[in-house]
Amino acid sequence: MARARAHSSAEGPKEPHSVSLKVLRLSRPSLSFQHPLPTTNTRIHSKASLSYPSDQTDDGFILTPNVTLPPAFGSAYVGETFACTLSANNELAEDEASRIVKSVRIVAEMQTPSQVAALDLEPADDMDTKDGLQQGQSFQKIVRFDLKEEGNHILAVSVSYTETLIGSDAQAASGRVRTFRKLYQFVAQPCLSVRTKSSELAPREVGDKSLGPYGKARLLRFALEAQLENVGDGPVVVQQTKMNPKPPFQAISLNWELERPDGSESQLPTLYPRDVLQVAFLVEQTEGQSEGVETLQKDMKRDGRAILGQLSIEWRGAMGDKGFLTTGNLLTRRRG
Repeated sequence: MARARAHSSAEGPKEPHSVSLKVLRLSRPSLSFQHPLPTTNTRIHSKASLSYPSDQTDDGFILTPNVTLPPAFGSAYVGETFACTLSANNELAEDEASRIVKSVRIVAEMQTPSQVAALDLEPADDMDTKDGLQQGQSFQKIVRFDLKEEGNHILAVSVSYTETLIGSDAQAASGRVRTFRKLYQFVAQPCLSVRTKSSELAPREVGDKSLGPYGKARLLRFALEAQLENVGDGPVVVQQTKMNPKPPFQAISLNWELERPDGSESQLPTLYPRDVLQVAFLVEQTEGQSEGVETLQKDMKRDGRAILGQLSIEWRGAMGDKGFLTTGNLLTRRRG
């Protein structure tokens, strides 16, 4: 997990808590590597370093059927779902009979650059701790949060519990509610960088009887181009790029979703680190649609530009991690 924020030294020494908190990020494993030994000039068999020696071993293929858990926190990317498990552990010694721990409760929130959001914990039922948390037992919850902003994020976790003192007659003598709070900081960075450019095309003329028997209306048309660059550490497969047009516009994708003349299916594009993918859309005003026309005319008259809509992108990482990104409103170039 990301490093915990240190407490102030001005707080002074405190009595140790009977409950500790462990935070572990939940992420998918990766395929482990094997490096076959050279087959020449060696006294050691070339298969000695392989996880699963086989006669069909390819010396140039270093991936194995084994998976490896991440050795560290790793990178957190905008567009992905951050997930971690919160574990409250009873740290009382096994021979400790003078105290018991009950009613353990965990509360978590995520502090982003723009807001503080309370997090839902899974499972939501807290019945397990009402009867007490025995020595060595753990109380675990899972939190998930969709990363939508770049920059520093702070996971704030508060733990509260009831510590009951047991008298010599094995009855509860007194009790107190104790609580502590820990902060874990990490940085969310972009996985895909998106750059867009729009170009105005010649308008399409259609008949409009509201302008007279021979009246014609001019429907605006634009070409929208977007460059997607993988700025992350690993490869991603772009599953979908979708233009969500703002009325009165409609969008037509000019990308791999188009039907090929030979009827074959297009493979989803794979972007390795620093690879760039260019996509394009034809955005044109819908014939006969009145919704949004008045706003469009006002924007063109006042600013000389229009809002085309938003671009949505979906991708998956090498081990199937889902990612989703939606841009802000995309504007046309200002008319000269």
